[in-house]
Amino acid sequence: MVIDLTKNNSIAAIKNIDEDLALSYYSKLGLDHSSPSQDQLLLGDWIVRYCFFTQEDRRNLQGSYKMSAGVSIGRASQRFVSKYMYDAEKKILNEKKDLDSIIKEELTEYDKYVVADEEDKIQKEDTKNYLADMIKLTCKALADLKLGDEVASERYCTHKFKELVLAKIGRIDYEQMDTSVSGTKPKLVELKTKHRSKRKSDTKQGYSWIKGYLPKNPDMNHVRQCAFYWYATKKTPHLLYVNQDSYNVFTPDTCELLTPEYMEFLVQQDLITAKIRQNLVYLCKGNPFEMARLVPPPDFSGFMWKNISQEHVRKAASLWDNV
Repeated sequence: MVIDLTKNNSIAAIKNIDEDLALSYYSKLGLDHSSPSQDQLLLGDWIVRYCFFTQEDRRNLQGSYKMSAGVSIGRASQRFVSKYMYDAEKKILNEKKDLDSIIKEELTEYDKYVVADEEDKIQKEDTKNYLADMIKLTCKALADLKLGDEVASERYCTHKFKELVLAKIGRIDYEQMDTSVSGTKPKLVELKTKHRSKRKSDTKQGYSWIKGYLPKNPDMNHVRQCAFYWYATKKTPHLLYVNQDSYNVFTPDTCELLTPEYMEFLVQQDLITAKIRQNLVYLCKGNPFEMARLVPPPDFSGFMWKNISQEHVRKAASLWDNV
């Protein structure tokens, strides 16, 4: 099958999408929703990870010590701060424990992370030395934000744009559920952790440690994530960055990127991106090999593929073998 985009019927198909047919194409790909994390991917990466790789493939992609540590910090702070935890749509009353007990359990969970190589092992072990401090600092930052007692974590945040056949779903790290606080809008908080990294140096060890950098301006992918949560909930976004000894919070009052006007702009830009992806899925009838004919491959030497096994890289690259 070769798609000729100059033919009138192809152009018409983009403008007049049959929703049931489009849903059937997405179903072939194993997709029933989109998400902020999907939106952050370049088109070639998205085709590989969500249209070509299976869910099992995605689960088997090698993580990193940073990802594992970030999960532990987020989960521990949620267990300490939040009154409710969500499992999909199910709202669960959180069984509170003292912070030291939570930290002990999370350090055990962190130990289960399987390193990719010797370099990853060294950085994993270093991170464990200050993981407890980062958990405590995150809890302090959340306390300083005065979220109150009615805090929930991991609630599904869903919105269905009329232009798209799939709903967009994300999960909020922390949000105020009490909307009765006088004079204030409920807050939502997105957490991002910054970890030490190893750099070559002239020391006896041959390397030194560089502290995780707290940004002066937020990462645009993180802002886009907050923008969707704001759009779907109308709660005030707070973007929290934490490293081993400090934290920084961006709000609409301190960062113009988080103002309603700019977030509305970002939501509309992401909607355009999602519509283009939908057009591609529809025109190619959910066939990732045909989609690859129209889109350049990812940069397999880039950051997104740094810790991915060669087996998965070769499989991803094979998508473009017959272009």
